[in-house]
Amino acid sequence: MGKQNYRESIEKDRQAISVANPAAPSRRAARHSVKNQPKKKKSILLPALFFLFILIPVTILIYVAVFYQPDDTITTKAANNEVSIETNTSPETPIVPVEVEDEEEKEQAAEEQAAKEKAEAEKAAQEKAAQEKAEQEAAEAEQAAQLAAEEKAAEEAAAKAEAEKQAAAEQKEEAEKQPETPQSAAKTYVVKPQETLYRIAVNNYGAAGAAAAVEKIKQANGLASNSISAGQTLILP
Repeated sequence: MGKQNYRESIEKDRQAISVANPAAPSRRAARHSVKNQPKKKKSILLPALFFLFILIPVTILIYVAVFYQPDDTITTKAANNEVSIETNTSPETPIVPVEVEDEEEKEQAAEEQAAKEKAEAEKAAQEKAAQEKAEQEAAEAEQAAQLAAEEKAAEEAAAKAEAEKQAAAEQKEEAEKQPETPQSAAKTYVVKPQETLYRIAVNNYGAAGAAAAVEKIKQANGLASNSISAGQTLILP
């Protein structure tokens, strides 16, 4: 009984609501109406925004990077807290990529380094050649001086030998010119200690004819050399 009364009260309330709001559809009718509505077309707002904010800037960037070449290159230099703007109007000058500039700078630096090394090598070779030439000239000068000294010494020795030879010839000639004294005029002489034939000849015949007197004393006494001894008796012609 309780359940039936509860259902009846609910049904009365539903009917009362239906009477109060006759225009409000039921849930089933609303659900059915939603299903039967035609599908709305997809909005074109998102593709339009994508095209405006993505594709257009990318297209402009590609155009500027590949095809656009400005007529004026503005270079801004900051030095000593001052800003100066330089305008270089060179439409014919192509834009050189950074990599190409770096490669050219490397090649130029390599060429400069090679030229520098070549100049240093040539300078070192010239200095070495000059040093070798100076050493050769010094050696030649030293050799020439040594040869000149040897030639001078040889000339002096030859001159001395010639002078001695000439003096001996003159003494011999003078001795031959003196007249021979007879054997009866000969006298004897006893050699004193540390006395030589030359000293005996000087004391007995004088210094002028000492050399010839030595030869005469040797011939008179049959001596082969000038060697004599103390106490020896000599014949003085």
